[in-house]
Amino acid sequence: MTLDTPLADALDRLRQAPLGKGLYTREQADDGHWETVWLVRDEARRLVSLGPKPAVEFRAGAFDEGGVVVLPILLRLGTEEPGSVYDTWMNAYQIEGENIYLQDLARQDRIRIHLYGDAGQPAQTLTVPNRLRELAIAVLAQQANYQPSTAAAFEYACERFYANYADLQALWQALAPR
Repeated sequence: MTLDTPLADALDRLRQAPLGKGLYTREQADDGHWETVWLVRDEARRLVSLGPKPAVEFRAGAFDEGGVVVLPILLRLGTEEPGSVYDTWMNAYQIEGENIYLQDLARQDRIRIHLYGDAGQPAQTLTVPNRLRELAIAVLAQQANYQPSTAAAFEYACERFYANYADLQALWQALAPR
């Protein structure tokens, strides 16, 4: 029997997704607090080639797309090359969920990234400083200025936003620190 937890549910979704997919979820830390974590599933040989301490970089931003706040959060593992960037999209003001992921990110000091191979087997867990904290705090501070958005409205806003970029690499470059 699989426990019904955010992590177990996310792992089920990850195993059904194509290789090269990233997503975020919550898991309970050793101290009992909940944290937002990232999960990545990719070819086992690619994950092994990263080594025990690969370069890790998050790039993110908050964008108003027709009244819906879209947060693309991109994660790069290893060197900057095709296939090393994983995209996730966060609905900052979802109707349900009370922005728990942003609340976690505004509070937590680190981000854990769980890597899974082809068949969904655990490969390794990376822990990096939380470089998304300032963004999370800023987005939460603007919450009163926006209406909650439905999943359909968020999906549409993401599609419209992403249409401005040729591909994921172009979005990665656009989110580069200035």
